[in-house]
Amino acid sequence: MNLFSLFTVFHLFLLLPLSSANIIKNGTRGFSWLWQCQCTFSKPFQPEESFIYWQGQSKAVIVAHVYAKGKEEFEHQDQLFKNRTKIFPDQLSSGNFSLVIESLMLEDDKTAFEVIFINSTSEQPEKLCQVTLHVSGQYFPVSSPFHEPKIEINQDEKIATCSTRGGYPKPEVTWRSGDLLEGHERTLELHETTITPEANGTYSIRSTVNITGLLTVTCTVYNPTSHQTLSATTDMTPSPLTQGTSILFAVLCIALLVAVALIIVYCISKCLFTSLNV
Repeated sequence: MNLFSLFTVFHLFLLLPLSSANIIKNGTRGFSWLWQCQCTFSKPFQPEESFIYWQGQSKAVIVAHVYAKGKEEFEHQDQLFKNRTKIFPDQLSSGNFSLVIESLMLEDDKTAFEVIFINSTSEQPEKLCQVTLHVSGQYFPVSSPFHEPKIEINQDEKIATCSTRGGYPKPEVTWRSGDLLEGHERTLELHETTITPEANGTYSIRSTVNITGLLTVTCTVYNPTSHQTLSATTDMTPSPLTQGTSILFAVLCIALLVAVALIIVYCISKCLFTSLNV
């Protein structure tokens, strides 16, 4: 098979969608990702007669890297991967088809990758090492892609607000509470969550929930890519000092009302007594 016919086969192959990849690999924005791929040869590897294509599919099929007839070839590499990929040429003969992608970007997220191996002696393309890459945002340590969530309580409107930012991708936000009536913790379904994209590609989160009749409230932010869960809990039970202040205030109000009532009774009695004497 000559060079022209092999590249014709390759371009026709690009028109077909990649196979569904059930294996998910995680990477972090700004860091390198090693796509490990090991090939088992049925015949000895012949560099001068082999073509290897590392390709991906997001919205369309794109070429990440090419090895053709004993050397790397960059003419057909997609612009997205220019100067970002590296293979191990001295290890190809042992079946190591691994690829390094430098400086992961958010554009790489949810890209399905696979290796196409074409040996000119067999003329039968092989699909290898199918994976789907998920990219997490990197602005904080990998173990904490989002800020710790914070809860603010508005007692006048009886709502709690949970907020966090700086992470990627979009998280899942849930609320739990301790209920005055039921006496145990439960999930709060009726909440309003707003997820806003930031200019740097990360997300900010703001979620609110009604706290009427609740003892405690917990906001949980789950990152589906890094599988990290961050939580914040607020106890809405009045403190002893607050309870004491409330009781004292109530006693003072009652005492004031009693005093006003006594004054009113005294004034009415005095007026009646005066009118009778007249």
